[in-house]
Amino acid sequence: MAIQKTNDLKKFITKKFGTHRNCAERLGVTAMTVYQWHSSNPRAMLKHAPEIVNLCDTTWTQLAGEVLLREEELNRGIRNRTIVS
Repeated sequence: MAIQKTNDLKKFITKKFGTHRNCAERLGVTAMTVYQWHSSNPRAMLKHAPEIVNLCDTTWTQLAGEVLLREEELNRGIRNRTIVS
């Protein structure tokens, strides 16, 4: 069975900033950093939470919820993988 990854954090970034590059420029980070937030380390995004809340129409609670949901998705994906020999 294939694991479906919804990656709502990626959608959240796109919705709030338009593009990942725009997000990176507005927060003063690299595009690779933004990519890593939604692909492997969502919690690191919280370092920039004050700026994100001030720049976007969002709340700390909504941002933290998106980050925690993505972290859970990534952890679930790791637990659901099986080794085929």
